[in-house]
Amino acid sequence: MVDDNKTPESLVSKEINVIEGAQLDARPVPTLDEPDLPHGMLGRVLVKLNIAQNGASVVIKSALFFVLIAFLPLLVLCIFQGTALPGSVKVPLLADAITLSRLLLVAPILMLSDLLTRPWLIKVAEHFLGTFIEAEDVDDYKSMFKGVFMIRNSVLIDGCLFVLAFVSSIFQASMVVALDISSWQLVGIHSHPVLSIPGWWNAAISQPLFRFVILSWSFDYLLWVYFLFKVSRFKLKVIATHPDGAGGLAFVSVAQTPFCVSAFALSAAISSVVAHAVLYTHMKLQSFTNLGIVFLALMLLIFVGPLVVFTPTLLRTKLKSVFSFGALCHEMSTLFAAKWLVPRAEGDPKILDSADSSALADLNSSYVTMSSMRPFIFNHKFVMTFAVASALPALPLVATVMPLKDILMQILKALT
Repeated sequence: MVDDNKTPESLVSKEINVIEGAQLDARPVPTLDEPDLPHGMLGRVLVKLNIAQNGASVVIKSALFFVLIAFLPLLVLCIFQGTALPGSVKVPLLADAITLSRLLLVAPILMLSDLLTRPWLIKVAEHFLGTFIEAEDVDDYKSMFKGVFMIRNSVLIDGCLFVLAFVSSIFQASMVVALDISSWQLVGIHSHPVLSIPGWWNAAISQPLFRFVILSWSFDYLLWVYFLFKVSRFKLKVIATHPDGAGGLAFVSVAQTPFCVSAFALSAAISSVVAHAVLYTHMKLQSFTNLGIVFLALMLLIFVGPLVVFTPTLLRTKLKSVFSFGALCHEMSTLFAAKWLVPRAEGDPKILDSADSSALADLNSSYVTMSSMRPFIFNHKFVMTFAVASALPALPLVATVMPLKDILMQILKALT
């Protein structure tokens, strides 16, 4: 006789609960209360002045005010000075790839990217809490989450970033003068070059504000990376047989994907510097090949690398499951053989009337799913998304030395 508690059906019904230890309790799903965060120092000012009230309004109006303060005065001053359009100087304002990309593309995109990334980050934090955090760790998790947001809400942090941005701009004027190129930022280029009025505004206001946006975004992103690292230290209820192939953690890579917009913006900043060097210093584009490779690797390290913190958890879960599922499959196959692969009397139950075959197939399928579990929570398409986003701003430059058709064909091959 076969023990009823060890039939194939009963073993499969206990598969997740016994082998994975993933029985979800009946407690109410806890929620996170996100602190009311003004988005940076400029956001606080707008809130104080009642110019913006909610999160989306703060972000959009902050980006608009940045353009009005950092770029519009430069445009007006250069128009009066006659250096906005080509003709009077070698590098007019509206042909300055570095300034235009920084003030009209890079900084606004980084500021507006918060509208894409923040909702997903909150969803990730709540999903971890409701699905993966053990009941005894809920309070610690909430405390950690609140602490991360309290750091970001610190006026002292914003103040330090603001001071650092302006201090780092002390060298802006001397670097521009040292370039010795006829530019909208300089006067007296043929005698003793000094900064023009728009040049002083750029050095004292526009570039420090740009650096402040870069530093603020970088600090926010570092906090997100720190949050992921802290979460990975918890005992997570990861399931080796989850169909996403990452123990159920693939949702983190989905939430990380919107950061490809930031990768595009940062790449545009670097590409503008290369474009400026190629156009006005007559450097060969090919001389920047190694720089491009290093930059692409750096972008992948910044945006893909942080997700590797979950790899040890995935590896431990898979290693444990290989033994536990292997033992279960062996036991179930033995019971199946003992019950069905022996001579039976004419009145015995028919195998077609039993769920044993289906149960064995289901368990075998679960074992195959567990065996294909990845050591990373992301796949190659996720990596290619950031690679393409980082490479896109350089396409106009590359197209000057390589046919655009060939470039697009190479991209399509990489994506398929």
